[in-house]
Order: sequence, then C-alpha cells, then structure tokens
Amino acid sequence: MIPEVKIATQTIVSLTFFKRKSGPLLYYYYPENSLNVIEKTSVANSMESLYKSAYTERYFIHQSSNLSSLNYYFEIHSDWARGNKEMLMISVILNTRITKSIEDIILSICIDFETELTVIKDIYKALYDKDLDMFSDEEQSDIEKISRNLRAKIKEFYKKIRILDSQKFTKVIFKGSMEIEKKLDLIHIAQGIKDAEFNPERFPGLVMKIEKPNATILMFSDGKLMITDLKNTSEVDIVVDIFMEKLKSIGIIIPKPEITIESSK
Repeated sequence: MIPEVKIATQTIVSLTFFKRKSGPLLYYYYPENSLNVIEKTSVANSMESLYKSAYTERYFIHQSSNLSSLNYYFEIHSDWARGNKEMLMISVILNTRITKSIEDIILSICIDFETELTVIKDIYKALYDKDLDMFSDEEQSDIEKISRNLRAKIKEFYKKIRILDSQKFTKVIFKGSMEIEKKLDLIHIAQGIKDAEFNPERFPGLVMKIEKPNATILMFSDGKLMITDLKNTSEVDIVVDIFMEKLKSIGIIIPKPEITIESSK
C-alpha cells in the first residue's frame, strides 16, 4: 500500500549524505533555491530516520507536515570516510500524485544514478566541498572539479524525473504495469523495432509508440514495463499482444505477462 503523499508545487531532486560527526547534510538540490530552511531540514531528517532504523529499506517514502519525498539510499566507496564508504540518499519531491507505476520508474532512475556515480573516479571528494580549508590547493581544485561534475549529474537526474511531469496523467488515462522475468536488451530492441527509441542519457527506459490503439510503452532492462496514454483499459490486452509480436519479430519470445491495471485518477 502506497501512503498518500502530499503533492508539491514543483518537482525537486536533492542529494543528502551522512557526515559522521554532524549527521545528514543536504549536499545539493535542484532547482536551486526551491527549498526553504524548514524543507531542507525535512529532507535531511528523512535520512536521519533511515539511519536510526539501521537501513531496513533502501527505497522509501518519507512524509512530514510540510514535505513528502521518495528516497533512495546507497553507498559509494571513499578513501576519506570511516569504513571506506560514504552514505548517500537521492530524494525526489514530485508535483504529481505518486502511483506504483511512477514509483517503479523513479526506482529505475535512482538505480541508474547510483551506477553512474560508482564509476566516476574519486566522486566521494565532491562531498567535501564545504571543507576546502582542510586541503591543499591542488586537492581543493580537484574537489571543486569533481563537485561540479556531481552537481551536473544531479541536474541530469532531475531532467529524467521531469519526463514524468510531461506524462498526461488525466482522468481518462490508465496505465497497465507488468513484469517480465527475462532481462531486456533495450539497445537491441531499439535497433530492431521502428517505433522504439532508447536514449539512456535522457531516460533509463525504452519508449515504444503504438498507434492503434494509441498508447506508449515504457520498457526497462530489469523487466518492468508500463503502458501510458491508454484511454480504455479494455484495450490493454491488445497493446500487450502488439508489443509481444514486435518483440517476436526480432527474435525475442516471452510468455504473456501478468497485467496489473492502475488508474491515475
């Protein structure tokens, strides 16, 4: 059961990390100047709650009297931290009602974000950009450069999340969600199917357009699929059959997935 989440006036993303001596600190959020002092504290407190609960969940919804957010906790290697790891949390505040489908998509984007950071050399140094006085001039220059890189990654993350805002979630639109156990090679599918597009820098899922009935299929490499823009739930099976035939045409044969209908009303 997804808790009822307070709808924000705009979409915001933030990155918080746990500083050993002082606790959770809000590293950066975007758009800049979009959070007030109380809201910043609320975001940091959500990581404090996670820390005290001994990390029982990595992906969770946090609600306070003034702010609600979807949060994803992860760790990165650090030569400067105790235990050689930094504890981070990426948070998403949405200006639309969170459904299970949206929650699944955001989780995929969060996992991709974690993967991107783990391969950036010395990315942990960015978290120390408020402590420059502790380092040599050469190290300060390195920290500032990596910090600019991390902030750029957060802005890219924000752009991916904003795609959800552009979805026309109205009373007449329904979404069908389904899961396939088989891993999907999204590059192979995009290359083989005419109406499929995959641009991971813009969005972590492949987007496939269906004309009759009009619908959009979002596919993710972990096997999750979403159907959006479909006005009549009775046509979900038709869309799924079309999707399976398109996969079959490029040599991917899968059993018909179980379908869960989720209304955006």
